[in-house]
Amino acid sequence: MFQIWIYGLTLFVLASTTTSNSSDDIEIRLLDNQNAPLVATLDMSKANKRVKQFVSDTIEAKIKNIEETVKSKQFVSDALKAIMRDQEVNLKSQIADFERNLTDQLTDYIDGKVGKKDEENEKTEESKQRPLDCGDVKTKNGNGIYKIYPKHSDFGFDVYCDFEIDNTGWTVFQRRLNGKTDFYKGWKSYENGFGDLKAEFWLGNQKIHTITKQGNYKLKVDISDFDSNKAYARYVTFSVGDASTNYRLTVAGYSGNAGDSLSYHNGQAFTTKDRDNDQKTSVNCGIDREGAWWYKSCAVSNLNGVYMEGEKVNAKGIQWYYWKNNDYSMKSSSMMLRRL
Repeated sequence: MFQIWIYGLTLFVLASTTTSNSSDDIEIRLLDNQNAPLVATLDMSKANKRVKQFVSDTIEAKIKNIEETVKSKQFVSDALKAIMRDQEVNLKSQIADFERNLTDQLTDYIDGKVGKKDEENEKTEESKQRPLDCGDVKTKNGNGIYKIYPKHSDFGFDVYCDFEIDNTGWTVFQRRLNGKTDFYKGWKSYENGFGDLKAEFWLGNQKIHTITKQGNYKLKVDISDFDSNKAYARYVTFSVGDASTNYRLTVAGYSGNAGDSLSYHNGQAFTTKDRDNDQKTSVNCGIDREGAWWYKSCAVSNLNGVYMEGEKVNAKGIQWYYWKNNDYSMKSSSMMLRRL
């Protein structure tokens, strides 16, 4: 419609130019230098042609410019529409990808949470079934080695369980039988434990502490001499502190027939030949008695002393003073604990 209007305007201008000049000659009145009137006749045919050509060229150029502008605007419009279509497609694709990724992530998260919860429940159920000490052992195959899982231990560990005493489970942490195992050892050995759980051994101060930390425990000490005589001592309170206390002993509530040879050591830190924590300033009791114990100044019991046979006069043996005094070394000893 716009182009038709332009063409119509052009034809009108050209027609007007043609009709307004019926003759190619034009008379022009002039004055000479004397102010006398003159008449000049001009040939306007060439001028008309030039004017017509100029007008025609100008109009055609304008029309072309307008057409190019229209085409350019249409091109831009088409390009913008194409870009918008592409952007719309890309946006829809991105939204779809985002929805899929979000769904996958939520699914993985939920599955992970559910799986973790199930795993935690399994661990909880499993931990409920795990024995904290020998008193919790369900499947009993007689006295022997069993694995326990105390509350404050990252991993379980093996212990020797005695089920014959009182028909319950006692956790044994010390045993002397025949002198085949050297008990004159340093701090680290007594801290971590040594020996054979089926024979002579010390369970380890750290493990003893871990067990007694989880509740109230009682202690039983069994000793025998070389004449087949036996004696025992029980304590209703027994625990061992952690490393920061140097594995301090807490013991009380004696009963039995062996005499109370342990209450004297109550509140004492553990001493070894390379770690002197006793109250005797003149000597390290661990070196003097050739053992390791909760020495005070020095001892009325020393079940980790040198293995000797019977009557000795140097007070370095396996001693329980209030049964056989310090000049007698026991044939055997065992120390065990049980939760109240």
